[in-house]
Amino acid sequence: MTRSSRLVAVLSSVLVLLADQTLHACPVCFRIDEAATTSGVYAAVFVLLGVTSGVLGGFATFIVRFVRRARRQAGHESDIAS
Repeated sequence: MTRSSRLVAVLSSVLVLLADQTLHACPVCFRIDEAATTSGVYAAVFVLLGVTSGVLGGFATFIVRFVRRARRQAGHESDIAS
């Protein structure tokens, strides 16, 4: 670790330790049962998880199809070269 990265790590650790306890977690993590706030946070978390998994699934599908197409083309080129 460089000197500047150590300094950043120490300063960020000190700031986290000195922060007020209410800054450490959201109402859902504290298990506060506020109907509107808690249900809204739950809905937001599920929407964000759905969007993230949808985008990552799309990228994975694209990569798998791209690799299969490349392998298929490489197989055809080796047949033609022989």
